[in-house]
Amino acid sequence: MQAEQEKPIFIMQRKKSLIIILYYIFAILWDLATAFICIIFMTLDNIIPNIIGLIFLIFLPYMFFCGFDIKEVVCYEDYLLVKRTLCSKKFFYTYIKDYWLFRSIINNNIVLRFKKFRFGVHINKNMFNKDDFIKFIQFLEQNKINKLNYIN
Repeated sequence: MQAEQEKPIFIMQRKKSLIIILYYIFAILWDLATAFICIIFMTLDNIIPNIIGLIFLIFLPYMFFCGFDIKEVVCYEDYLLVKRTLCSKKFFYTYIKDYWLFRSIINNNIVLRFKKFRFGVHINKNMFNKDDFIKFIQFLEQNKINKLNYIN
């Protein structure tokens, strides 16, 4: 007998539009330009730019596939499930410390930080509907996951 599956409380799916396709193309071009610059750094005669270029080149696929390519975020009672193109990952609310907003040239992210040291989960706000994202933040705050505050 199979255990009854838990029903999701909230589902945030990625938008499907021409803007998202253009956003993907821009992000791929940006990553290719970054990879080209990293390779140039690695060909220089100084060890410091070589190391910096190598580190950026190693983390470039992580930045695209783990930080950018989220298809869906499904919230359950005790955890949330982040579905990507290549994999899915479950995060329990008790392990999440807080969230903060991170902006860069191609990203406008909310980053979930953890109580123990590990990479944060970057969820790109531009890939989801604004109303769904507001509901997602409200859902996080209902589960006692607050915005990072530097004053306290």
